[in-house]
Amino acid sequence: MSKEPPSNESNKIMEQILKMSKGQTMDLVVDHILHGVTPEMIDWWWDNIDTTERYKLWHPKDHQSFQWEISPKKGHIGAVHRVDENIGELPTTLRIRWEDPSTSPIPIEYDHALVGSMLDHNDNPTGWALHEYKSIENGTKLRTTFRLPARVPKQFIEALRKHNKEEMGEFVNFLPRLFEENKNSP
Repeated sequence: MSKEPPSNESNKIMEQILKMSKGQTMDLVVDHILHGVTPEMIDWWWDNIDTTERYKLWHPKDHQSFQWEISPKKGHIGAVHRVDENIGELPTTLRIRWEDPSTSPIPIEYDHALVGSMLDHNDNPTGWALHEYKSIENGTKLRTTFRLPARVPKQFIEALRKHNKEEMGEFVNFLPRLFEENKNSP
């Protein structure tokens, strides 16, 4: 399959935007253009990561392990997964719960949205991630917004921006094939 060269506009990945919100939180926003990846593929991915092996496809260097604590098989909203990964040089364990998009503290602009809350040990949200995306010619425009406590060190914010650009960029390398091979599986 031959690929058309991307236009200058679609080839740009917008730099992150840091903004303060009432001095309590900070938003990190990263935009992506994903050629050859459809919103349907991304919708499928969220509930079908399933294994550490698949999770590592998404970021072969930084992703270490993946497990569902509450499976999405009983419904997307409320599913919880635990991941170990590196954000920059910092080993990080995250517990992420998929939330109802109508409860998102981050405004949603695109057609498709996945809202996740990062949970503490008592299942209270300590931060949020919104992955929103829409179809464009030859692919998908995806925006990730992380809402984090304002006290998060700048070095971590920069490492998270880099990590997110790399992992979302990996979708083009594996997701179309994986989706096609598995889209009809139960």
